[in-house]
Amino acid sequence: MIVASDEVLKGERVHFTRLQYDNIYTHFEWNNDPELNHLDSELPYVEESFGDFKRRFERLVYDPPRNCIDFEIHANDGTLIGVAYIGEVSDHNRHGKIGITIGNRDYWGKGYGRDALTVLLDHCFEDLGMHRVSAETFEFNDAWRRLVRWAGFEREGLIAEHVRRDEGYFDKEIYGLLEGAYRYRRLHARAGL
Repeated sequence: MIVASDEVLKGERVHFTRLQYDNIYTHFEWNNDPELNHLDSELPYVEESFGDFKRRFERLVYDPPRNCIDFEIHANDGTLIGVAYIGEVSDHNRHGKIGITIGNRDYWGKGYGRDALTVLLDHCFEDLGMHRVSAETFEFNDAWRRLVRWAGFEREGLIAEHVRRDEGYFDKEIYGLLEGAYRYRRLHARAGL
């Protein structure tokens, strides 16, 4: 289902490209940002050396896993503003899991995440032929939870006290979006309803 391609995916405010090695320093900066790690990762924040990160990033760029694709999110002015992924793809079951991180704080709260999620979902359902897309949120990541709900995802479950942070334990929520709900929502969005 996932085919390596240099095709650019375009939205109204953003466009996606495959990971570009030339942007390694921006990715390294985001990777070592404690706040981004807190919002997106189950693992505790540990600063990673550039050498270790470089080896891992090179694998993502030049030898990505078969069932996963990573993207860069660029504002239409060309600025690299974040990353997105489609992972855990099952060709047989026609499903996968998605995630988005807007790493550039200058673009937070301005609608770029909404456009990026729209682009990613269009790619999943229209180009890759998925039947179901899932997303996970942590209870403290309000922005991501609001975004997946805005896109029509339904909460399907909760894993109680799954993530430990300094201030205690927090839940992980599981969300899903089925193809029919996606198509209904896109049809109404295009009609301006």
